[in-house]
Amino acid sequence: MSDASNGPAGSPHGKLTIIFPVAGRDTDADFRGFEIAGGETLIHRSLRSFRPFLHLIDKLVYIVLDEHAQRFDIARRLAQQIPDVPFDLVRLSSPTSGPAETVARGVAKHGVSGKAIVCDIDHRLDLAPFFHAIATEQDEPSLVALWSLAGEDLKRWSVACVDRDEMIEEACERQLPAAAGRFFGIIGCYYFRDIESVADICLEGGHRRFSDYFNFLAARGTPARGLPLVKAEFFGDAERIRLLKEEPKKFSGTIFCDIDGTLIVHEDEPDYSRPPKLLPGSREKLRSWIAEGYCVVLCTARRKEDEPRLAEMLRELNVPYHQIVSGLPSGVRVLINDRKPYAMFTTQATSVEVARNQGIASLEIEPPRQPMVLRRFEGGSFAETLLIEEGDRTFVRKRVAKDCNLSAGYHRLRDQFRTLERFSQLSAGLVPALYSEENNSHEYFYDMQFLSEHVQLAECDGATQAMALDRLFDRVQSDLYCHRSNNAGAAEDWFLRHLQSKIYPKIEALSAHDALRPLLKGDGVEIDGEWQPALAGLLAQVRQEGVLQKLLPRILSLVHGDLTFQNVMVRPDGDVKVIDMEAQDTLEAIELDLGKIFQSIHSQYETWSQVRTPLCTRTNPAKIALNFAPVPPDAALLDVIQRRWSAILDCPDDVVDMKGQFYLGLHLVRMVPFRLKTSVDHALYALSTGLVFLSRAIETASIRRAPRRSIKRAA
Repeated sequence: MSDASNGPAGSPHGKLTIIFPVAGRDTDADFRGFEIAGGETLIHRSLRSFRPFLHLIDKLVYIVLDEHAQRFDIARRLAQQIPDVPFDLVRLSSPTSGPAETVARGVAKHGVSGKAIVCDIDHRLDLAPFFHAIATEQDEPSLVALWSLAGEDLKRWSVACVDRDEMIEEACERQLPAAAGRFFGIIGCYYFRDIESVADICLEGGHRRFSDYFNFLAARGTPARGLPLVKAEFFGDAERIRLLKEEPKKFSGTIFCDIDGTLIVHEDEPDYSRPPKLLPGSREKLRSWIAEGYCVVLCTARRKEDEPRLAEMLRELNVPYHQIVSGLPSGVRVLINDRKPYAMFTTQATSVEVARNQGIASLEIEPPRQPMVLRRFEGGSFAETLLIEEGDRTFVRKRVAKDCNLSAGYHRLRDQFRTLERFSQLSAGLVPALYSEENNSHEYFYDMQFLSEHVQLAECDGATQAMALDRLFDRVQSDLYCHRSNNAGAAEDWFLRHLQSKIYPKIEALSAHDALRPLLKGDGVEIDGEWQPALAGLLAQVRQEGVLQKLLPRILSLVHGDLTFQNVMVRPDGDVKVIDMEAQDTLEAIELDLGKIFQSIHSQYETWSQVRTPLCTRTNPAKIALNFAPVPPDAALLDVIQRRWSAILDCPDDVVDMKGQFYLGLHLVRMVPFRLKTSVDHALYALSTGLVFLSRAIETASIRRAPRRSIKRAA
């Protein structure tokens, strides 16, 4: 043992240094490490995580405050606690603002270098997977121990969002990150291959918590790798330690209850000279709520100066409660509470009305639901899609908050649920099972079956995609597209209305953006060496004689509306389901679905929307080179598309190509505002490729022959 306020502490022979940051400010009666949990001090119990691996460890380093070291005689007591393990005690002269700052200052002061594990002292972990990963993946710069959040209280955790490769994309304190992916709790045990470099970065960047450091790594493109553990014992963060000592009364919620006409018979003028009449069951119901952990606050319009007499009256009636709030107006009472970020689906404000003098005996207050968000899925622009665990059920919830444009959020999601209901009736088993919906003042959401054995079609190989689409087109052709109209006038009306409501407003709104304006109005731009007219010019060509008739919908029908590979789910046995439809109650162009399929096959949106490197190179405002080139589609997949859609539209293959490219182009134009939220580069790529596809389709419709350019790549 050494009480090492100064001096180097490197790790010889490649052994690990284990660092315990214990420099918190909340120590009063005793040093936190000497608190008792399960009959042992936290110091002793936390070290059990590392005892199987002592042969790989050089020494332990405890980082503490100097004032604590002196006041609690930490060095001597540590030697008594762990006499068989070498350790250094690093003293900091002043408090820190978080564990990352504690470690950084301690490492810098003591000269710790090389491989190290930083670990809190409030848990005992099975670290066999951790040490195995360190030994087998020696190039990994950092590892972060993760824990499933199922059944956990979110407000006690730092939360990590990880991608498919377990890389941490974002970390937040006591709330869910905004990124899409799976969510885990960050245990507080980290491996760093170069602890000195980590300390330097934290000090220079002002990273107080390790969540700040992990976000820094993600932002620079070198995210930390998460490693989920399955065996652990948690025995208290600072709050839990306090609870062990203080054991304060914890309430599960608060009930505000009126008195007159609710607990006792209403009197227009309260008379304190005679006892009031207690309504049947009132006393018993209040007692049962208090036993369930509720704080009961009685509310009344009776005068504030009469509150002592009111309290005496309630005591004589043996009415239990915690507080009285008197002197309130007798009118409407509105309860306002905030939605907690760590309990985003636990309703924080409810209301119950009872008839006057009916009493509360028959009221049943359901305990608040506390579902846990396990994952956020990649999704569209207006709603979030979450994997939820509630009790023994796991399901998908689609949610939108009512703090934004209602027509762009709430109304769209509600319509989507109605469409799912309609599709489930028209084609049994085509969509996931629907469970429920909820519409309150804060949000709208609906719950549906989690397709745990299905994967997105975007994740499948070409052969599986071809098989799944062949089966899907059987279903939609027989169950959905059979509801159709062949009225040419109605088709033209729909088409012109679609351009007027969905496309022309985009031109006007986006033309204010300097980078996008040349592609929208004017002479046009050069894209990959070929001149393309601007969008306004292309749409003018659509109205030329003969062109419009070629591009009009052949039929109007019930459609999915967003039939991309992200929204088609397939199971190994071939079962196919569709999700996230954008259809309306009215009949629409069946080519909308074809365009979305082309979006996945020929534009390959599912791939380029995730690309972080520049998609476009722009040498001047009118000259653009596209850096992303979609790979040629699978031949079997193309054959299925051509064969099935030639039958659906009752047209030749070249018309399928022409229609697919045109409606794909319209889809790409419509997504530009959404991609602009990601970056100007993504918006520019969507608009550029949209122009390319529209130009090809319009040229084909104009000259009535095959396209002059191959469709093997988007641009």
